[in-house]
Amino acid sequence: MRRTRTKGQRIGIFSAGLLLCGLMGMTGGLLGARLAQRYQPQQIRQETLPGTLEETPEISLPEAAPRWHNQVMETPPEDVEDQNGPASQVISIPETVNAETEYILREKDLLNGSEVETSVKLPDMYIGMNREQFVAAMESYEAAPPLSEKERGFVSLDVLSFAPSRVVVQMNYRYVQPSKSFYVVAINDLIVVYKEDRETVYQYTNIRLSHLPERLQQEIIGVKYIADEERLYDFLENYTS
Repeated sequence: MRRTRTKGQRIGIFSAGLLLCGLMGMTGGLLGARLAQRYQPQQIRQETLPGTLEETPEISLPEAAPRWHNQVMETPPEDVEDQNGPASQVISIPETVNAETEYILREKDLLNGSEVETSVKLPDMYIGMNREQFVAAMESYEAAPPLSEKERGFVSLDVLSFAPSRVVVQMNYRYVQPSKSFYVVAINDLIVVYKEDRETVYQYTNIRLSHLPERLQQEIIGVKYIADEERLYDFLENYTS
């Protein structure tokens, strides 16, 4: 019986020892893991133990270098230099008309819309003019046309095209139509003949009212009526100087 008890006691002690060793092994493993976790780098610790309350510190990285096309700087045109030196500026030379320029006059009847186009020699006064100068000259002509043009019924003009090779000017007229009767008036001491409608000028004259007989002056001041074209020509012929 003693031998059996002694053996049983030995078995119990052995089992208790094994159990104690197992417990110590588990405890030692946990302690080792804790120690390893405490002394390993923070980044590895967080990767090993997700869910931890500690946040990974932000790692500042250098900004990415700009791409090559962002490094190309635009150079202002005035600073661009070619192989031969500074870039030369382009100088614009205005186009001008010359003696070889084709001068087209287009006469338009504003009453019926008909047009007649004629090619004439460019007047010497216009040679060498650019567009701006030529248009200014045409405007002056329109503001004070010759008496002969007024008698034809000139109204206005338009510069339709301008180039060194060809210039086109449109002359607008209300051509004087035949009239059965006429009215003679004085404007700025000069005699002017109107058609029977009293609105359309039939003819400007260089006859001065002050040079006419006093009785005739009174008739003209009151608007003198002339019945037909033959009597009008007699009147103009008698008093034209």
